[in-house]
Amino acid sequence: MTAFEHRGIVEGYYGKTYTPEDRLAWVRDIGQWGMNRYLYAPKDDPLHREHWRDPYPQETLDEFAALVQCGDEAGVRVGFAISPGLSIHYANDDDVEGLIAKFHGFTELGSRFISLALDDVPTTLQHRDDRATFENLAQAHVALAHRIKAELPNDTLLWLVPTDYIGTQPSDYLEEIGRSLDPKIEVAWTGRTVISPTITGDEIRARAQLLGRRLLIWDNVPVSDGPMRPMLHLGPYVGRDETLAEHASGILLNPMELPRASRLGVRTAADYLNAPHNYNAEQAWGHAAQSLGAGASEAYTLFARAHRFSPLLPNDRDTELEATFDCMRTCHADGQSAAGSLSDLDAMLNARSCAASEIRTALDDRELAQELEPWLESYEAECLRMRIAVDLLTVFEADSSAAGSTGLTNAIDAFFAFSRFEGRLTHVPGPVKASFGPRRVMYAQLQSLDDTEASFGSDPALFIDRCLADTFVRYAETRVSQLLDAKSAD
Repeated sequence: MTAFEHRGIVEGYYGKTYTPEDRLAWVRDIGQWGMNRYLYAPKDDPLHREHWRDPYPQETLDEFAALVQCGDEAGVRVGFAISPGLSIHYANDDDVEGLIAKFHGFTELGSRFISLALDDVPTTLQHRDDRATFENLAQAHVALAHRIKAELPNDTLLWLVPTDYIGTQPSDYLEEIGRSLDPKIEVAWTGRTVISPTITGDEIRARAQLLGRRLLIWDNVPVSDGPMRPMLHLGPYVGRDETLAEHASGILLNPMELPRASRLGVRTAADYLNAPHNYNAEQAWGHAAQSLGAGASEAYTLFARAHRFSPLLPNDRDTELEATFDCMRTCHADGQSAAGSLSDLDAMLNARSCAASEIRTALDDRELAQELEPWLESYEAECLRMRIAVDLLTVFEADSSAAGSTGLTNAIDAFFAFSRFEGRLTHVPGPVKASFGPRRVMYAQLQSLDDTEASFGSDPALFIDRCLADTFVRYAETRVSQLLDAKSAD
C-alpha cells in the first residue's frame, strides 16, 4: 500500500480561526508536501456551528472562493464543514433545506468536498418533533446525510463526522450508521481516544468492519486547544501503524491555532501519509525542522526538542539533555566523578539559552518567531533554572572531588553557596507556557462507552510534575542536602 487517498489537514480546533492569508499559505505549502485535502471546520466560527443557519457574508464567500481556486492550483481539494448538531431539528424541512442551501453555497464556489460535522453535540434527540419522527439519533443522522448527498453534485465528496467518533467499542449508534448509511459517504474517527497515542491496525480494522467502510482518520495532532494551551506540540508524527491505509481512506491532521508552528508536525506527517511503509519519523522530523527553521535551523531544532512532549511522546522532554543528566546521576550513584557530565550539561544549556536569541534575530520566518515568543520566554527561564542547578552541583562536585579540599567543608561556605542558589532561583520569572515538559496539563483522553456516556480511558489524561527543569532543581537540592549531611556526620 502506498499513499493514503486523502492526505491533509482540518482546521478543526477550538480557538482563534486562521486568517484568509493563513489558509492560502497552508494550501500552497501542503500541496508542495504532497498533501491534497484542506477542510474548513473551525469550532469557534459561529457561522460554522453556533449560528449555522445564518449565511456567510459575501466577503467571506469571496475569500472561500479564492481558497478553492488556490487549492485547484496547488492540487489540494478544499472542503467546508457545517456543524448543525447543537440546535438542528432533523425532522424540520426548513432546517434541513437551509443546511443544504448553505452547502450549495460552497459547491457553487467550485468546492467538491463537504463535511457534515455532528461531533461534540448532544448524544440523544433533543426535540419533540425529532423524537416523534426518528427512533434514535443515528437514524436522524443517516436521514440527514442522505438528504444532503442527494442534493450535492455527483462528484462531491461527503464526509460524516459522527457523534460517536472516538473509541474502539461498538455501540447501537455505530451499528445503525454502519448498517444504514450509504457506503459512499465516508465516516471520520479519531482513534481510541481524542488524541490517540497510537492507532493500530487491529483498532482500525475493527472500527472499519463495524461501519462497513474504510475510515477517514481525523487525527487530533498537533492541536493544543482547551486545557492544552500551555503546550507547544512540535514533536514528530509517531504511533501510526504502517498498515492503516488498508482500512483508512485518509488522514487529516488537526493543527494548533498557531499556523506557522504547526507546520513542523504537519510536514513531518506528510512523509508518512505519502509513504507509510518507508516512513522514518526522526529523519522526517529532522529534515522538516532544518527546512522550516531556515536562517536559524540548528537553534530551531534545539528549541523544538524541548517541545516534543504530547500524548504521542509523553516521556520526551529533550531526550539528549535528559540522557546527559541521567549520566551525571549514574556517576553520583556509583560514587564516581560527574565533572565531565556537568561540563557537558553546562555546554548544552548554554547552547539552548543562545538558541532562543538566535531564533528571535535570525529565523527567516518572522511570523513563526512571533508565534513562538511566549514559549521562547519560558524556554529561556527553564534553561536558566537548570543552569543554576548545574552551577550548584558543579561547586559541590569540585569540593567533594578535591583531595584535602577545605572549600565547602566549611559549613558557612556551604550555606552561602546554597543560599546563592535559592536566591538566583527566586529571580527567574515563572513560565506561563510549558517548555521541557509540563508541570500540569490535562488531555481529553475520553473513550466511548455507549450511546450516551463517555469516560476517561486507559490512556493517561492528566500529566503532573513532568518538567525537566524541576527535575534538575530538585536533584540539585537533594544531592547537596545529602553531601551536607555526610559532612556533618564526618
